[in-house]
Amino acid sequence: MSLAQLAVQTKVPKSTMFRILFTLQQNSIVVEDHERKLFTLGMKLLDWGNAALSKIDIKTIAHTHLMNLAHATRESFYLAMLDHDEVILIDHVDTPEIWKMVTRLGHRSPFHCTASGLVLSADLASEEIDGMIERQGLRKYTSKTVTTPAKLKKRLEEVKKQGFAVADGEYKPDLCAMAVPVWDHSGHAAVSLMTAVPSDRVSRDKQIVDDLISVLKREALHISKRIGYTGQHPD
Repeated sequence: MSLAQLAVQTKVPKSTMFRILFTLQQNSIVVEDHERKLFTLGMKLLDWGNAALSKIDIKTIAHTHLMNLAHATRESFYLAMLDHDEVILIDHVDTPEIWKMVTRLGHRSPFHCTASGLVLSADLASEEIDGMIERQGLRKYTSKTVTTPAKLKKRLEEVKKQGFAVADGEYKPDLCAMAVPVWDHSGHAAVSLMTAVPSDRVSRDKQIVDDLISVLKREALHISKRIGYTGQHPD
């Protein structure tokens, strides 16, 4: 389409549309045919499409593993990812009593006090974490919620080192969640594999946390290898 056609279709003034198109061109989102003075979609959209497809592929591949885990342990298991600085659940195989305690698919939760949010953000650069804190803040949900940047960063360093996160009563007071990262072909944490149990179960049986983390780590490695992970992490 031409600049004039786009302005008419969107009801945006030509001068404003010109600036928008200039920015989109700089980021390869649109491309201009200078001879015909027409704009077409750029290759950047292909990159975004491939990124979206990779998430769908992970979900498809991981679902069987979630089913196997739930069948073997009689617990609920979830797959989550970071999206716009928040955690979003993208798949689950659950038991009814735990499902009521966690949340529905597509629901967003904070990154700083959920097990999935901690393992996924622990893989990010310090500047990215700073940006998330600035944009989202560190809201206090319970008496156990970490609400200072320094403490959160120290926590994330520990999570990255140990390879898992446990959030007991930090987001919901009666829920203990455990999560591990699922690594993609580039060695980055693509999604998290998570389970959750009532906190009172953990208080009665501390071993349950170690047992479930062991199960999560083993299955997450299987999923990671199926999506191309070779055991290498970026520096």
